[in-house]
Amino acid sequence: MKKRLGLAATSLLMLSGPALAADYSSSGFDWDGFYAGIGVSGSAWSNGETVYSVDGIAGFNVVNDGILFGAEGFFGYVVDSSSLTGTEGGVNARLGYLVSNDAVAYITGGGAYMSLPNDWHATVGAGIEFAVSENTTMDFKFEHWRGSTFTANRIDASINWYFN
Repeated sequence: MKKRLGLAATSLLMLSGPALAADYSSSGFDWDGFYAGIGVSGSAWSNGETVYSVDGIAGFNVVNDGILFGAEGFFGYVVDSSSLTGTEGGVNARLGYLVSNDAVAYITGGGAYMSLPNDWHATVGAGIEFAVSENTTMDFKFEHWRGSTFTANRIDASINWYFN
C-alpha cells in the first residue's frame, strides 16, 4: 500500500512539473506591447452621488518571467445621478502576475482628474484581465479614488485590443 501511494505521489509530481514551470512568453496570450480599448464604470462618491463613465483606454505592457509591468491612460465622458455631465482622464501604473497564460491579476495606482467634483484624485486598485481571443481581453477592476474633498469606490469593466 505504501509503495502504491509513493508511486502515485511521484507520478503526480512528474506530471505537474511542466505546468509549474510554464514559460509564459512562449505560449498563450501575448501580454507584451500596446493596447487600446473602451470601458465603462460606476462609482459611489462620499458626497452621495453616483457617477457613470464611458472611457477610451490606451496602454502598454512588458512581461518578464511572469511579472507584468505596465502603464495605462484613459479619457472619457461622465454623468452623475443629478444628470450633470463632464469629463475625466488619468494615468495609472500596473504591476501584475500572470496567473495563467491567459489571465493576469494586477494592482494599479496613479492619478485622475474628474470635472464633476472638479478635483484631482489619487487612485489605487486591483483587477484581473482575461484573454478572450488571440488579441482581445476583458478587464475587471476595483479602484478607490481620493480627492481633496471627496472619495469614491469605483468598478470598471473594459474590452481591450492588443497590437503586438
